[in-house]
Order: sequence, then C-alpha cells, then structure tokens
Amino acid sequence: MVKLLLLSDIHGHLYPLREVVKVTRTLDIEVAVVAGDLTHFSGLEDAVSVLKLISSSIETVLFVPGNCDHPDLLETRDLGEKGVYNIHGRVFEVQGYRFYGIGGSNITPFGTFIEWSEEELAKYLEPLWDIDKEKLVMVTHAPIHGVMDEIGGIHVGSRVLREFIDKHGALLWITGHLHEYSGYKRIGYTVVVNPGPLARGFYGIAVLEDGEVEVEIYNIYESSKHSLHSL
Repeated sequence: MVKLLLLSDIHGHLYPLREVVKVTRTLDIEVAVVAGDLTHFSGLEDAVSVLKLISSSIETVLFVPGNCDHPDLLETRDLGEKGVYNIHGRVFEVQGYRFYGIGGSNITPFGTFIEWSEEELAKYLEPLWDIDKEKLVMVTHAPIHGVMDEIGGIHVGSRVLREFIDKHGALLWITGHLHEYSGYKRIGYTVVVNPGPLARGFYGIAVLEDGEVEVEIYNIYESSKHSLHSL
C-alpha cells in the first residue's frame, strides 16, 4: 500500500501549505505528489521554499513544474533537499508503482513560462507505451482533453494526453492547471484526479493498494470532503 498527498497550483501560497503539512503529519503519508505551479512566475528560490516545507513532514516528494514556474526548474534535479525529486520526463519507482511526470502545460493564450505543443507532449509520452498501466501513475500539470477541462464551453485540455489515456491508460493520473476544478473521474481504466488549487485550500489523499485506488479531496477552509473508494 502507498498513501499519497496530492497537491497542485500552490502559486507560492505558504499559509494553506503549512496548514496541509500540519494535517498530514499524523496520516502516515509516504509520498507527496505536486502537479505543478509551485510558484507564481518567480524564481527557483521560491520553488525550493515550497518543496522544503512539504518535505519537512513527508519523506518522498515528487514534483513537476507548472506553466507558471521558472523554466530552469524543468532541468533542475538537485534542489539541495533530501527526498525531493523532479520527475519531469523521468520515471521514479515507489513500491513497484512507476511515477512519470510532464511539467508545463499545453499551449495557452497567455504565453506563460512553460508551454508545449501537442507534438512535444507526444514525445514525452513515447517511453510509456511499454509500461504496465496497472503500475503507472501519471503526473501532468496539463489537463486531459474532455476531462475536467471545460472553460467557457471550450475543452482546453491536451488531445495527445487524451489519446494516451484512451489507448493505454494508467492506474492513476494527477493533473492541475485549471483552478475551476477540484475532483476526480474515471476514464476507462484510469482514475483522473485534479485535487484543485492549494492556493484556495484544496488537496487530496490517495491510496494505492492491490490495483485499487481510493481518493479523498479536502479543503482546509471547509469541513466536507469528496470520496472515491474501491475503484
């Protein structure tokens, strides 16, 4: 069994992050997964501050940069923090589960720091087709086309990511980017989760065990939670 803390879209907001860290100290979380936008168009120092705070209570922290993070974060592997790993474009294994990340977003109208064409995203997916979907955990900042990605009546998610999930899939897929969503949905075999922006208090807890996924989404400012069990 692996218990995960799911975070995205922190945007440098340390108060809600500190509150989540307090809550999770008692939950035996083994891995924190951060699906991008640690900062809000600032430098590596701010990203390190965010990751250091998370790693103060969780032994292993896996992250990808978001489109609002500095481009230097894409290639930064050693941030000087023990147990913190950048999984953009690489596989990281935990108890047999293979975590793989793609940072940045698909193209936006805003010309942000890290954006990829569909062709570039497809290249990042090439190493994954031979990985057993039952052991694959995807972490992308970009949303998947047609999955919690509708803004103003338009689906803004990546079509290449949608093709991959339809043709191959993964056990769990963690996304972010769109602050309008906090939730989860099953697409074929795959459970897709956007925990929601931590900048607004949202975070998720996921448990992987024997090919099953359990997900709960919380908000530090609310008492309710959303659950998805025994998938």
